[in-house]
Amino acid sequence: SLINLAEANQSAWLNSSAQGFSNMQSNSYWSSSSYANNTVNAWIVYFNGGNVIAFNKSNNDYVLPVRGPN
Repeated sequence: SLINLAEANQSAWLNSSAQGFSNMQSNSYWSSSSYANNTVNAWIVYFNGGNVIAFNKSNNDYVLPVRGPN
C-alpha cells in the first residue's frame, strides 16, 4: 500500500530507502478512480497525512504512475 497510517508523513515514509520511492511531495496525488456519486470528481490522497477525499478533476495535483510486479 502507498499509505501507512502509522506514519505522520506519507511522503517522508515513501521516500525512505526501505520503500524505494524518491522525490515524493507532501501534497495531494490523484487516484485513477472517479467519485461514483459525482463523476466530475476523483479521489485524491494527501501524502502529508494520508487523508483521502473526492476533489474536482479540473484541479492540478500530482500523479504517481505505478505498475504491478512483473
